[in-house]
Amino acid sequence: MIIEQDFHLHTHCSCDSASAQLSDIVNGAQEAGLKHWGISDHLHTQFNLPDIEIAAREFREFGPVEGFHFGIEVTCATQWECEKIARRDYSSCFTTTLKGRPYQTMTPIDGVMFGGPANGPLQVDITQADIDRLGIEYVIAGVHKPNYNEMEPAIMIDDFFNQSCYLIKHELVDILAHPWDMLPFWSGEMIFTHDPKDLLFEVYEQIPQEYWDELAHLLLTHGKLAEMSSFILSIPGNIQKNFMKQMATWRNKGVKFTFSTDLHRPQYEVHKKNGMEILLAEYGFSAADFALPFVQN
Repeated sequence: MIIEQDFHLHTHCSCDSASAQLSDIVNGAQEAGLKHWGISDHLHTQFNLPDIEIAAREFREFGPVEGFHFGIEVTCATQWECEKIARRDYSSCFTTTLKGRPYQTMTPIDGVMFGGPANGPLQVDITQADIDRLGIEYVIAGVHKPNYNEMEPAIMIDDFFNQSCYLIKHELVDILAHPWDMLPFWSGEMIFTHDPKDLLFEVYEQIPQEYWDELAHLLLTHGKLAEMSSFILSIPGNIQKNFMKQMATWRNKGVKFTFSTDLHRPQYEVHKKNGMEILLAEYGFSAADFALPFVQN
């Protein structure tokens, strides 16, 4: 199949390693044959809002380009951390103990990562007023970290499932970002080693079937899209096959998707798009399985 969309692209305004300029994204997307694409920089909490305001201004100043859209990627945060961020009360949250080892974060740019009450109330730290004011056309929402739970696979699976359910039901969310993507990171040792070989992909095999089924049910019930992300290309062997079979089952139930390369590099990564085209065709996906996350004018 041919992929003609990509709604998950980060610019230099994103709060992480992303570095692309708008001109690089537009040129790369057009060269890759995309008909619709959009930037979606991170907003973990309101701490990131000034960066999103810059991104919105740059998008407006760049000028209209057919097929080019302005979105945002929000994180499933917690009420506890959002309240701390609002009070600027986070100086004591940078040192913690993970799996019996000391660990230190540098800033609250990714939210308050550690130290909160386990399984506390969830929150998306953006409002409809923010969306309207910034001209945001669609909201991608993802699970990027645990809800202050132990970093053990079974606990992480339950945590990620509960957060995903919350996001799908949220009235401001249009797309569930990269389902289960960060689970191998938090379940494995990569947080300490920064080595991709320490991602625990085997955790995907432990996800109960009823969790897959319930997420599909919620996506359909609430009219939300699921993101088909190129992170799937990094999943090894039979684990990737089983993951794709689950995504194909979602499709067979009627779930619709958006496509994502989740760009964090300076130029559009067309090789990821090409790789996913081959993989999606192998599992019987077609253009009809993908939708736009907004109503076209």
